[in-house]
Amino acid sequence: MHPLLADPWIAAQVDAAVAPYRGRLPEEELAWMRDQLAENLATDERAARLLRRARPPVVLESGEVRREGGAVIPLVGDDGGLTHQSGSGRTGAAAPHTPGVAKPPKAAG
Repeated sequence: MHPLLADPWIAAQVDAAVAPYRGRLPEEELAWMRDQLAENLATDERAARLLRRARPPVVLESGEVRREGGAVIPLVGDDGGLTHQSGSGRTGAAAPHTPGVAKPPKAAG
C-alpha cells in the first residue's frame, strides 16, 4: 500500500475513483490501481497541486472571535466562558453587538 493512502481523506478520494471498477476487476488489480493513483498524486506536480487545492481546510480550533484592527481576540476565555476583551486588557461579560451598528445613546439623568 502506498504511504499516501494512510491519509483517510486521500484514501477516500482514491476509493471513490476506483469504485466504478469494483466487482468488474479482481481485488489485486483494484489495489494496483489505488497504488498507481496514489503514486501519481505524490509525484506528478499538477496532480499534487490539484490534491492540495481539493483538500478541505484543517480547523485546529473553532470558536468566535472579534477582530480589532489587525488583531484577533478570542471571545471564549480560559474557563470556557464567553468574555469580552477591550483594548485595556480587561475582561468581563460579553455584550451583544452587531458590527457596523451604532449603540443607542445613554439616557440623561
